[in-house]
Amino acid sequence: MSPHVIVVGSGGRPYREYAFASLARRYRLSALLPAEPTWQSLYLDSWRVVDFADDAAVVEGLRALARPDSGVLTWDETVLESTARAAEKLSLRHMSAEAAARCRDKYLTRSLLSAAGLSSVRHGLAHSADEAVSIASSLGFPVVVKPRALAGSVGVALATSVDEVREAFGVAAGAAFATLTTGHGVLVEEYLDGPEISVDSVVSGGAVQCVHVARKRLGFAPHFEEVGHLLTDWANEPWARAARDLVVGAHQALGVELGVTHAELRLTSAGPRLVELNGRLGGDLIPYAGFLATGVDLVVAAAELSLGQVPDLTPAHSRSAEVRFVYPPFDAVVHRVDVAAAAEVPGIEHVAALAEPGATLRLPPRGAIPRLAALVAVTSDNTCCQAALDAAEALITCEVTRA
Repeated sequence: MSPHVIVVGSGGRPYREYAFASLARRYRLSALLPAEPTWQSLYLDSWRVVDFADDAAVVEGLRALARPDSGVLTWDETVLESTARAAEKLSLRHMSAEAAARCRDKYLTRSLLSAAGLSSVRHGLAHSADEAVSIASSLGFPVVVKPRALAGSVGVALATSVDEVREAFGVAAGAAFATLTTGHGVLVEEYLDGPEISVDSVVSGGAVQCVHVARKRLGFAPHFEEVGHLLTDWANEPWARAARDLVVGAHQALGVELGVTHAELRLTSAGPRLVELNGRLGGDLIPYAGFLATGVDLVVAAAELSLGQVPDLTPAHSRSAEVRFVYPPFDAVVHRVDVAAAAEVPGIEHVAALAEPGATLRLPPRGAIPRLAALVAVTSDNTCCQAALDAAEALITCEVTRA
């Protein structure tokens, strides 16, 4: 029989169906889910519905599904810690609960990196607007204000003055993302100049191998909305060695010894600086684009690690792949999104409508990730990717009215 893998959590169909499909081609697949499966049932042999806020329920759900040789993994940021705690109780291979908690808490991450002497970022934790202003004044403007432990760049803003810090503190303190907990402080840190990248790594026995690098496309300044990601060759970039060394050191400082991870870095004028280290696969279709660019499937690698296997990370080819997200021009009620014509553009590998009719999308900071559609291109080089995306985006038909 095929090996058995349990996925904890799901994510939305446009963002994670590729992952379920990739696993189901190779494994008997089960899942712990927050509700009865819909599209996920196409890929599952079995499942359990659990309350992810209840650790005991997660443990019992995993116990009911698991066999002695089962693997368990999650790509869902909101259940990373509960999955790690449950796997630990059941002696299943997974990132440790302590390491998962260190990754999830951005303030703890900052503190541990500083203690390890790893290109530390000056920062402070604020519990009031006055305290945020005091920290910002000591750091010097501009500063970045962000929730301590959310995800998806929700509630993150650049502040260039005292008034903007007060406003940004209010946004960060009031921000929410799915079921992640809030109310335990707002991080204020020095602004890091330069472009942003993400680094996806495979970690086994504490050994870290950096596999994919995505160059982030950011929008909606002063907020940090991720509007796209380019995956292309990076090994010969002048910053490659320093970025790799920083990512490896961060895993060691946080005690991450197993799993597929997603680090975010700024390539500053003073060298790479770590923004955060996430203890799970990257989101935003980044692993899928990485597979298109190199042939290395990090979803499968995560499953192989969970089963005690050694993933083969040898690239099959070297291409460029880019993800682009399409947004409304204003806060909008969505009536129709048609991506059929965009799918026919040469070089476009994947298209998806992300907003259902009737959905209300509010641009940052008023709404979280307010996207109309996703496009993924794969071509021989970056310029061809951009040309394919431009042509495809022009063919997307969206009917929206002001919200």
